Amino acid sequence: MFVSKAYPSNYIQEQGVLHQTGDWVKKYGKHPLIIAGRTAWAKAGVPIERSLRENGLDYQLEYFEGHCSDQELERLLRLADSKVDLVLGVGGGQCLDTAKLVANRLGLSVINVSTLASTCAASSALSIIYTPEHVFERMEEFDRSPVLALVDPDIIREAPQRYLTAGIGDTIVKWYEANPLNIGKDQNARTKAGLKMAELIRDLLFDHSETAIHDCERGVTGEALRQVIDCNVFLAGLVGGLGRDTCASSGAHAIHYGMTVIPGVKGAYHGELVAYGLLCQFKLEGKTDEEISQMMKFYQKINLPITLFDLGMTEVNETQVHQAAVKACAPDQAIHNLPFPIKIEDVAFAIKYVHSLGESIKQAVV
Repeated sequence: MFVSKAYPSNYIQEQGVLHQTGDWVKKYGKHPLIIAGRTAWAKAGVPIERSLRENGLDYQLEYFEGHCSDQELERLLRLADSKVDLVLGVGGGQCLDTAKLVANRLGLSVINVSTLASTCAASSALSIIYTPEHVFERMEEFDRSPVLALVDPDIIREAPQRYLTAGIGDTIVKWYEANPLNIGKDQNARTKAGLKMAELIRDLLFDHSETAIHDCERGVTGEALRQVIDCNVFLAGLVGGLGRDTCASSGAHAIHYGMTVIPGVKGAYHGELVAYGLLCQFKLEGKTDEEISQMMKFYQKINLPITLFDLGMTEVNETQVHQAAVKACAPDQAIHNLPFPIKIEDVAFAIKYVHSLGESIKQAVV
């Protein structure tokens, strides 16, 4: 059954919007459970707390710890007060994914305040679950979408630039992952809408990413930054929401999930690994070195990784790369959405080949 989802129910990106948090929260509950990252709460907590109090709302605050994992979920469920009637997530991707998990288990609505533009977690109706060691475990989809996503672009601008760049990496792959799934196939209106959204996002990010990053460096909340935030936080989720399996993730995300088993990349962000995974997908698709290099050159302009060393590895460990390929090619992985057979050895080769090509490009610049 082709069930499309348009999420979230409401999305607001506006300077100072967190001062209105209580006005929105009271529409959905009186006793929110706030799940917040510590850094995020230090940035966003004051206006949120003031707004909640001004609206007479009683809340429970619990800090997000570690990763979005079953262990963290169970810890927060044990802490949740019985009178909680809404979940309010405040933070980055893993924190907001955890807030959605908690809300789902409690049968409650969730409002997300995104303090980073590194993923579409604030808007999407799914969570990515990892082990406590940050190895990918599974993806869980929900019947209900977040009822609201709030974003203050000034807070995004003040965050470390690397998060915004990682978000660009996570988002720009949408077109390249979805398009191969539909070549030569009949497409219904929802699939066409999802693909058009992915294409729009791709073009907006190519047009505005460099300027958005420069705006952050200059301390300016400009139109380019606003466009990129909309793409990363809001529009990205609509691609899969509209097109569902016909506009789903494929090679890039699967290779990212596989690479989470490599100890040397534990410090890499989700979008950085996904961006590298896209280069590997290009190799699997048979794209030329010139085509792969063109994307690498864009990556270099905004500081996305083009080698395994950029991701944190200090050497190319054949065993670890093979383990990553095995996990990426697990039977339930999205890499099998690609319209051709996938072999573990081909994925391992692609991971290493991209690294070598990236190294050659870097050396050519020097």
